Amino acid sequence: MRVLVTGSSGFSGSYIAGTLAGAGHEVTGLFRRETAFLARLRASAVRLLQSDLTRAAALPGPFEAVVHIGATSPAPGVTAAAIVRDNVAGTSALLDAAAGWGCRAFVFFSSLSLYGEISRSVVDEACPVVNPDVYGATKLIGEMLLAERAQTMPALALRLPGVVGPGAHRNWLSGVAAALMAGEKVRAFHLDSQFNNAAHVEDIARLVQLVLQRGWTGFGSVVLGARGTMTVRAAIERLAAGLGRPARIEAVPASKPSFILSSTHAIDRWGYDPMQIDALIDRYACETANADSGR
Repeated sequence: MRVLVTGSSGFSGSYIAGTLAGAGHEVTGLFRRETAFLARLRASAVRLLQSDLTRAAALPGPFEAVVHIGATSPAPGVTAAAIVRDNVAGTSALLDAAAGWGCRAFVFFSSLSLYGEISRSVVDEACPVVNPDVYGATKLIGEMLLAERAQTMPALALRLPGVVGPGAHRNWLSGVAAALMAGEKVRAFHLDSQFNNAAHVEDIARLVQLVLQRGWTGFGSVVLGARGTMTVRAAIERLAAGLGRPARIEAVPASKPSFILSSTHAIDRWGYDPMQIDALIDRYACETANADSGR
């Protein structure tokens, strides 16, 4: 298929674009700014284009499928206006372009942030949305925009936790890994609560390939996480052991209740086959240690 992958200069986007190209798809990777992640794509069959999503109508389509990963997330100096522009206006422009191309598959990288204040102990697709922040609200609006076009363009939203893999950053596990590698104390809450709130980018890439190979109608959403559970404390200790670092842990007061993820719908309906949480942590520890030794 001719596939457009947005956010190709990011961690997840570069991995997904490279994986799809390796599977034989004709992939165009769209990006806004230069990053180190682009190096892996410049040696691949991915065609790279630098542009803004709001100018999607000018892209050299048509594309049969779109994997929309590009987004702006909260960070120091990032305004609410920028998040809304990039995640809502950009997604809307991309959907208009996809409709013009006659796109027959649209995969949207959404986020658990759309749920806002989570009070349930197990999060699945039916979890209620309560007071999401700006970023979560933009992901929710993105899903609503897709649902409006469900009659003419099949779409699937992947509600993602922290995604790990080679070069992962800006999520809880990657933050813990960074602290451990620096010899710092890991400050965490809910140490004795169960945890599986992570997904490996390889499992997500495999799911995207499966989705593009099948035909479906309408709009759907799936929660993605690891299989099984382990305590937060055990997760930190296992990651520390894999990195060959001591696990110095400090319990801090919790500001939010704990929860785990249910990927049952994604597994049963879409063929998602995630790693067990212990295997995921071992794999990520190995990837992080190898990256550090290669510096």
